[in-house]
Amino acid sequence: MLNKTNSGSSVLLSAATLGLFVLPFFSGSALASEATPAELAELIARQSELLARQAQQLEAMQARLGQLESSRDTVPVPSAQNPTTAFTQSSAEATASGDSAAIAELQSQVALLEASQVDQSRIDWSGGGPEFISADGSRRLEIGGRLQFDTSATRGSDFEDRNISGSTARRLQLDLAGQLSERVGYKLGYDLSNNSVSMRDAYISSLFNWGGRDAELYVGNKYDDRTMDGATSSNNTWFMERNFVNEAVAPDRGSYGLGVKGKVFGNNRDWHASLAVTNGRLGGDTDRSDTTTYMSRAHWNPWHSGGDMVHLGGWGFYEDFDSSSGNVTNNINAADNFNDNVTIRSRAVTDPESSTAYGLELATSLGSFAAAAEYGQRTVDQRDASGGQSLNYDAWAVQASYFLTGEQHGYSRKSGLWQSPNIKSPVESGGMGAFQFAVRYQELDFFDEPNYLGGEGNATTLGLNWYPNDWARVMLNYTLWDTHNRSVSFRGPDDGDTLSARLQLVF
Repeated sequence: MLNKTNSGSSVLLSAATLGLFVLPFFSGSALASEATPAELAELIARQSELLARQAQQLEAMQARLGQLESSRDTVPVPSAQNPTTAFTQSSAEATASGDSAAIAELQSQVALLEASQVDQSRIDWSGGGPEFISADGSRRLEIGGRLQFDTSATRGSDFEDRNISGSTARRLQLDLAGQLSERVGYKLGYDLSNNSVSMRDAYISSLFNWGGRDAELYVGNKYDDRTMDGATSSNNTWFMERNFVNEAVAPDRGSYGLGVKGKVFGNNRDWHASLAVTNGRLGGDTDRSDTTTYMSRAHWNPWHSGGDMVHLGGWGFYEDFDSSSGNVTNNINAADNFNDNVTIRSRAVTDPESSTAYGLELATSLGSFAAAAEYGQRTVDQRDASGGQSLNYDAWAVQASYFLTGEQHGYSRKSGLWQSPNIKSPVESGGMGAFQFAVRYQELDFFDEPNYLGGEGNATTLGLNWYPNDWARVMLNYTLWDTHNRSVSFRGPDDGDTLSARLQLVF
């Protein structure tokens, strides 16, 4: 009787185990490719129910096995008023008669059922790169990055050394990001840019509730939340290079800071505010003290309807320079990143004490049209006034964009920055992708003191972007630039034009 019961259980258990392995196989291949979202959801629910039933069965069988092994020296007597199941009776009888094969058979079934508890971790490719997700979804590891290859040609300058052309790998970036739990995450970002390798993002993050609102805390080296153009990823900016406001009105350490940064978000995701306290950056100079920087940014959407919106924003920072800090000076590219000869130069502050800056943002998106304007100003105070004058300069930029193929500009109301558009007809579906036309005018003025020589300049850029799909982009920029430097090389008024192109892949 025991053998019959065990044989029947073995058949049922084997069928259930086979079903557990076969069901994910078909759901991940033929069925998944033809099923609707509702059918897939039902399939997943059935798999979860099957796993739950098997877990209960495994627990019961392990308990029975324990009873059998402990009852080798005792013979349980079934009660007439409370009879046991046939399986328990026959198991006990077989054990009492010394049938060790019964225990071995049950042990085999338990081992088989334990093996059938398939690891439900999965790999998600929907974001481009692989994301490894644990069975309960609490642990994640995503591999991503970007490849940006640029080519450039400049003509028309009065200085022959400015009329150069060439190609470069603008960014070859690899990112490792993930979650250690539902509320603790991390990111490591490595970048080969301008022929040098560096670690960019390297931080631990935490999600929590602050005053009834969602908030995030970052500890480590992280990109600044500063200017709308700067906060936007280079994957999604309308032009190959960010505007003068972001590039020139910046802290001395650059766009990355090592320290503590926090963000809080509105309940309706229509505003955010950030605060950061940093001390230097990864890869900074080690022959002088780091500069402490305090930085904040906030944005608000006073109106939004679907993808349409109005954006208002502002930011500012304060730097406290150590006495060991070197000169503060700026050298901003006016054409593109490849041509370091076409720049606008500031004068130097030889013994800086502190720096303050602020900026304003205005943007809107209406259907396929979008526009933005930014202004920024910075003052660098001299520690010893007898050694020179403080530096005060400003920059501004206006830009507009239109999708010729009808797409709407991607925008995050949560963080107040531009995102990638949703391509209506990607080429892999037989479409033509998306085409975006953009124009920008910007000015930068370092000429703040007649007795101290600083430069000034402006640039007008026409851009045409083609998105074959959501992970590739081809960019074409034509820039008319005008510079007037009063120190070092390439002095005097000069103008010219630069044609640039970029191939970008994001994963």
